[in-house]
Amino acid sequence: MSAKLMRVCLALLLVLLFAGQAAAYQVFVWRHDNNLRATDPVLGGTPTATESVVRTLTALRIPWDSSSVLPDDLSRYDVVVTCLSFYCPG
Repeated sequence: MSAKLMRVCLALLLVLLFAGQAAAYQVFVWRHDNNLRATDPVLGGTPTATESVVRTLTALRIPWDSSSVLPDDLSRYDVVVTCLSFYCPG
C-alpha cells in the first residue's frame, strides 16, 4: 500500500507542477501520519508519508510549510496535503 500512496502523492505534485508556476502556490503539509514508516523501494530508506511528500516537494523546488498542528486559518494556502500514514495501528 505504501507504493500506492507514493503514486498518489506524486500525481498530486505533478498536477501542481504542470498547472502553473509552482512557486506561486502556497502549500501546507499537515504532519498527521503517526510517524509510521514504510520501506521506500525506489529511493531507499524507511520514510513516513509526510517525509515522502516533503522530499518530493523539496526536489521539485516547491516551497511548503509544515506542522503537526492544523492552522486555524487555511485560507492563505492554495493546497493542503494531509498525510494519514500507510496504515492505522489502532
